[in-house]
Amino acid sequence: MSHFLKQHYGAALGPLGFPLTDRQAFALEAILKALPKDEAFRYRKTVVAKALTELAPGERSDVSWISTEDPDRVGDVVLARGMNDSQFKHNPIVTLNHAYSVPPVGKSLWRKCVKDGDLRGVKAKTQYPARPDDWAAGKDWPADVAFSLVQADLLRGKSIGFLPTKVHIPDDKEVEKHDWKGVACVIDEWILLEYACVFLPAQQNAVVESVSKGLRLPDDFQKALGIEVNALAAPRPGIPEDVPFTCLSTVEEAIQVSLNRIDPIALADRAAQDHLDRLRGRV
Repeated sequence: MSHFLKQHYGAALGPLGFPLTDRQAFALEAILKALPKDEAFRYRKTVVAKALTELAPGERSDVSWISTEDPDRVGDVVLARGMNDSQFKHNPIVTLNHAYSVPPVGKSLWRKCVKDGDLRGVKAKTQYPARPDDWAAGKDWPADVAFSLVQADLLRGKSIGFLPTKVHIPDDKEVEKHDWKGVACVIDEWILLEYACVFLPAQQNAVVESVSKGLRLPDDFQKALGIEVNALAAPRPGIPEDVPFTCLSTVEEAIQVSLNRIDPIALADRAAQDHLDRLRGRV
């Protein structure tokens, strides 16, 4: 990681694989050691679709939902009142698509628990700082790129990375009261570790189209957004123009969930039993 990235993200590679300040990394390591070794307490990400609620161009900022109490795609409900952002506030940097290979694009000014009608969740204000005077001439300023995408309605989502610290399985009464049919886990308390500006998978084609029509994005930003660099000039024979996109973090999460369902002891017992059965002529 370059000096520029280290000075913003932190010089330590944290225990969850992304950079942090030394203070954050040591504190997080202690928390992880104290948590139960259970699937329910694993680190995870969740995306809020159409998160943007207020755009303040004069301030170069937006106010967005970063978490809501709606069931997410894996059947979890994250309670807003359980947020602990003490770790995040030490270095409230906002990334693009959780990509630490490119510079940060914003700073989180505040995070608040909010109720809007029947919707509860957490809102945050993200500021996209203006280009500093000493920034290299001719070099793209990351916050300008991100804010342009926000203004163009192409970067509407927010994604949080968090660590559950207290969870429970909802009983029938809760399911009926909150219409939580299919909810597997309620996360009562959680630690906010990161949040990012993200496009939504359904908007991938819109981003590609805008880039191809003249919205110039630096190569590293195209990669961070999942756009294949230099693939915008013309369609290739045999390759469809509209290619469905799935974020890498979503694929990784699905793989991890599948792996966690595997019982290695049961598999070993079954293999041993099958081998014995073959030796005994039962198979």
